[in-house]
Amino acid sequence: MKKSISFLVLIQALAVLYLIVWSVSPPLEIDLIFRLLALSLAAIWAVIAFMRRIQLDNIHIWAAVFIVLVVVCAYFETKSFSGIIKQIALYMLFVEFIIFGFYSKKNLWHEIDFIIPVVLILLLYFNINTVKALIEDPTIARIIVRNEETANDYLRQGIGGYALVYTQTLFFPVALMWVMKSFDKNKIKFFIGLAWLVSYGFLIANAGYSIAIFSTLASAFVLFFYKGKSVVGVVIITMALFIGAMAAILYVAPLREWLLTVFDGTAVAKKINDLVSTSESGAAEGSIGSRITAYMASLRALLRYPVIGSLWDSGDGGGHSAILDIFVKYGWWGGYIYSKLVFSVPNKYKKDYKSRFMTSLINAELVVMIFISLLDTLPYQLMCSFMLIVPLLIQDIIKWTGEKNESSLVG
Repeated sequence: MKKSISFLVLIQALAVLYLIVWSVSPPLEIDLIFRLLALSLAAIWAVIAFMRRIQLDNIHIWAAVFIVLVVVCAYFETKSFSGIIKQIALYMLFVEFIIFGFYSKKNLWHEIDFIIPVVLILLLYFNINTVKALIEDPTIARIIVRNEETANDYLRQGIGGYALVYTQTLFFPVALMWVMKSFDKNKIKFFIGLAWLVSYGFLIANAGYSIAIFSTLASAFVLFFYKGKSVVGVVIITMALFIGAMAAILYVAPLREWLLTVFDGTAVAKKINDLVSTSESGAAEGSIGSRITAYMASLRALLRYPVIGSLWDSGDGGGHSAILDIFVKYGWWGGYIYSKLVFSVPNKYKKDYKSRFMTSLINAELVVMIFISLLDTLPYQLMCSFMLIVPLLIQDIIKWTGEKNESSLVG
């Protein structure tokens, strides 16, 4: 009996490993066969989980409701079943909500705690590949984002774009603390984490995604300097930092010139020049202009169809804000459910752990999530990786620091 249980545990662990690898690996983004394999392994994992008496929660009901909403709208939008079939990443996300609940309720994270070092080594490899390619040609990051014909060639070589960068940005503050806490507890994990951290720094500097750079820096600031508990306070402070940083770039010439020198030839320098041109001309230019146009389109559509959404008028929002665009497409109820799902993992830890240390850690994580989901797109595939990587990192941190789950102590 013990052997059969151990075998089932191993199968589940390998299935989870593939699900995470699938969600973070550029080569696996492309072909349908990799998605179908992920879906099959997710189904196998779920069958074993029910054999091990899984317990479902309210969040699973919300996730199921959101899937039904998306699938029904996809069918009416496309007038065929193709729109339903294409939602594989969303189905995967639903399974990963179940996976998160399974390991959390039964406190079985130790069964898959080997995964994080494997994933960080894999990301280190992809980061090095991508940085080398970006140094030779800084435009590659944008080519992959825009799904041009050559994008697949880069992805097959392990050169990533938006998904590779923002997957790591989403779990950066927790991973940073994981690296710091591992120094005294696990030297192997520390050196793996440190190598990944350095590669991530080079990646975002060369990729030039301004929201990723700002979210990374803002989350680090909150992690080390913000001691309050309020998430609203965190957002206000980070917004002030953002406005202050923009003002400094515009009006402190020595700082601007130093940044242009440091990032000469990269996408970051182009963003700085776009900002300066926008300020001087009074009209948004470059990528800044396209973003402002997209946000305004989303807001107009949201005001036009606040309840039922704009799907019925072929409007999907501006395409540059995950939360705004979901509200636009599916109305207030769809937007509410989506927001509840996006922030479910950090909100659970914020509820369960009340220490100042854990509060700062979760607030830092929320800063990243809020700014990325509000100011950029957040594909379901990115949420898939986030749903499992963040809890695994946090569980190690909890183990190393001896943090207590206060909700379980009360219950």
